[in-house]
Amino acid sequence: MQERGLTPFKLGQMKKYDVNRAGAVEALWSPLYDYQIYPLGGVNELIFFQVPQGQAGKTLDDTNLEIAGSLPAPKEFAVTSIQVAFYPAAVPGRTAAAEIASNWNDVYNLSQSGHLRLFIGSKEYVVDAPIGKFPPRWWIRGSDAVATTDAAVSNIIDYATFGGPIYEVVPYRLIPTQNFSVTLRFANGLVPITADSRIGVILGGFMYRLSQ
Repeated sequence: MQERGLTPFKLGQMKKYDVNRAGAVEALWSPLYDYQIYPLGGVNELIFFQVPQGQAGKTLDDTNLEIAGSLPAPKEFAVTSIQVAFYPAAVPGRTAAAEIASNWNDVYNLSQSGHLRLFIGSKEYVVDAPIGKFPPRWWIRGSDAVATTDAAVSNIIDYATFGGPIYEVVPYRLIPTQNFSVTLRFANGLVPITADSRIGVILGGFMYRLSQ
């Protein structure tokens, strides 16, 4: 029997995909993420993965960190990539000439500034600059344009994001209760933007936990 052209696994093959294996460890793709506000006036540094869900108003929309700055036992994590997702405050589609290119300018200014540090235990494992080297895996696709001779009422689409290959790392193992953090630091001064916006760090990788 086939479903949409797919052939089902034989029952014996299904054992390696079993979620019920008492005492065994399972590995699943489960990136760690943490988002916060990037203020319009700029900031000297932002430290991620220090405030878990349920504290300071953070929900699963903001972070999947369970405890501050580490993983609860018996979970472990293999970090394989680092991404920075930046969402400027202005929506992409809007009207008024004064708003043209604000998103592009904010993304450009942030992308060519600052540096990122991945800190585990008592050591830095990644230090690289600028922040635009850490693009996200996802973005908005599509296009639109409206021709008009009246710049005051022009309909515009203003969307930008960091681009380039994913910043991969040789896997770093986070053991239970091992402290870690990611810091975005702006050593050359504040980088102001148009309005308070949202920025996040995503650590791609595999979560290791006990099966059920």
